Amino acid sequence: MNQKLKIQVLTFSSLLFAFAGCSSAPSTGGGSAGSPSGGGGGTGAAAISASDKPIDVITKAMRSQIAAKSYRSRINQTSSNGTTTTMLVEYASPDRYHVVRDGQAGNTDSKLEFLIVGKETYMKSGNGAWTKYPADMGSMIATFNDPKAIEELNKGAEIKFIGPDTLDGMPMLVYQYTLDNAGGLVGKVVTKTWVAVADGMPRKSESDGEYQGIKSKTILTVSDYNSDIKIELPAK
Repeated sequence: MNQKLKIQVLTFSSLLFAFAGCSSAPSTGGGSAGSPSGGGGGTGAAAISASDKPIDVITKAMRSQIAAKSYRSRINQTSSNGTTTTMLVEYASPDRYHVVRDGQAGNTDSKLEFLIVGKETYMKSGNGAWTKYPADMGSMIATFNDPKAIEELNKGAEIKFIGPDTLDGMPMLVYQYTLDNAGGLVGKVVTKTWVAVADGMPRKSESDGEYQGIKSKTILTVSDYNSDIKIELPAK
């Protein structure tokens, strides 16, 4: 693997850690930045109240999100090394993802796009052609979305209720939790999550974390639950 591809792999893997780590602890984010409104919740979604136990709200939110047939999420991440990254993730059940990582200003080649269907992954850099990706990114994401893994994360997470809030006019309840070494990766993430009162679905998260010595601030918003999202691999 050449040096440029190594950098792309490491960058994408670290962002997946941010995305999956936050969503694994009920706060996936998505949609266009700042617009987390969208369709209804996933299968099993139900209204929540401030009297519910925080662990119950978070667990149900995670499971409802996993049960959703589709959604869009946007990730905005700033790091202590001076980088700022925006990533759009589209998901269609059970194993299809379309990921676009915006390029850095003035560097078209730094834009990366991925299509993931099952164990097949294709990548496009800048305005280049689609090429087969040398890693099984689908299995990596699936590891974070495994319900058993979520239960293990919940056992070690410190979860507390922060208070009520509104997001795009929708009533929310806000929770905070801390995860250490999520998904087997060495690092700590403290996250605040906005969960919709009406359906118990996660709509936004703000996370402060540290991974491989680099501190980061990640904001995720989620939208378009159960919308008609089609993701196909490029024609061969």
